[in-house]
Amino acid sequence: MKILLLFPRWTAEYGIFSHFAKKASIWPPLNLAYIAALAEKLGHTVKIIDAEAENISLEKITKEIENFNPDIIGMTATTPFFHIVVEHAKAFKRRFSNIPIVIGGAHITILQEKDFPACFDYAFIGEAEESWVNFLNRYENDEDISGIKGIIYRKDGKTISTGSSEPVKDIDSIPYPARHLLNREKYNIGTLRGRKNFTTIMTTRGCPFKCIFCSTKVFGSQVRRRSVDSVIAEIKSVIYNFNTRHFTFLDDTLTLDRNYILAICQAIIKENLKITFDGSTRANLIDEELVEVMANSGLIRISFGLETVDPEIRKIIKKEVPLDSYEKANRITNKYGIETLNSIMLGLPGETAETVGKTLSFLRQARDIQQANFSIATPYPGTELYDMARRGDYGLRLLTEDYSRYRRYGSAVMEVNELSAEKLLQLQNDGFLSIYSAPWRILPMIRKSGILGAILMLFRLTDKIKRCLFQRELKK
Repeated sequence: MKILLLFPRWTAEYGIFSHFAKKASIWPPLNLAYIAALAEKLGHTVKIIDAEAENISLEKITKEIENFNPDIIGMTATTPFFHIVVEHAKAFKRRFSNIPIVIGGAHITILQEKDFPACFDYAFIGEAEESWVNFLNRYENDEDISGIKGIIYRKDGKTISTGSSEPVKDIDSIPYPARHLLNREKYNIGTLRGRKNFTTIMTTRGCPFKCIFCSTKVFGSQVRRRSVDSVIAEIKSVIYNFNTRHFTFLDDTLTLDRNYILAICQAIIKENLKITFDGSTRANLIDEELVEVMANSGLIRISFGLETVDPEIRKIIKKEVPLDSYEKANRITNKYGIETLNSIMLGLPGETAETVGKTLSFLRQARDIQQANFSIATPYPGTELYDMARRGDYGLRLLTEDYSRYRRYGSAVMEVNELSAEKLLQLQNDGFLSIYSAPWRILPMIRKSGILGAILMLFRLTDKIKRCLFQRELKK
């Protein structure tokens, strides 16, 4: 069979933030590349359209479908752009009524039959590798699919769910993503060491932590790891086949298992792979010995989720990371020349103008923390935060369940205590200006990254300031 997989163009939804979303968020669609690899292994012909990376309109996508003439169209979406794939699927159904359309991803996994529009014929729930293979085999041979766990479909006017699929236990068994179906030149990531052509890689699945703003329903709470040999072999394959040498690790917590990430980094050094990489972790799950090895193996950037400094809010959101660990972690990463991003979330349960002020004051005074990113708390379906917002806990007020507005930047879909949606948007802008206007935050970057790195950071700062000023102008 011929299978067309589509990742839609979505950053235009961010309005004046779209330029920044595009620069920060054009990542290879690893989930589509995984299922493409499985389909190719079965002998099918697969085409991936990354409409965001290629900047392809719906009209052009429709033309591509007409030319390719697939037997199946597959799409994926998270909550903020689920409405976009629905619009696309409706257009495809009008034009290609005989081609079945399947949907997967986080949004449908969480809401399942509650949000399964008629434009989709099949939905894949959770980790889809095994159910996808079984589906393709049975669909091609016109066999019954009711025994396949983890799918939703329609039959005789009824919506049928086959229940949850089991997480893939041996993730080493999953083929490497079909990166050859993507235009690698379109994927570049900005760092203080310049823009780098990159790809994404996943070494673990699952997260054991209980933060209220995250959903573990896609990969679950049980952590499964690939073998170190498998990870190193994939890195070598990417270098050899695509000459790509920067990797973004998609693991929820890169240093969750200290010995595991140490083994990967030591293997990178031993094999002299000469790569760079970035990832995310918790500030209390690093130490100087570990960071030194990671830096020597190529780590150039790491992200921490600080969220807020208010102790009561940290308890509510179940962020069980000691506050003092952030300054310590940033101090260590600074020592080894590693760019560090610290994420702040405004509008969490119990938030007030006073608690926001505490967080901003902490950041202004914490000289070891060089970079901070400000988002607005968004109660995605399937999270504990969503349930809290619907109940009105801790001063929360849910404003809408229009998921097209569920974005962390330039949109606020809930208010908290005296903080209105408009005030939260203002605080997001003020946060960027307040933190990045300190000259001493630029000088360490010169020491850490050289003149070029400092210039790149200044460009990014200028972009943020222009964005904030433009946002204010729109309100006049």
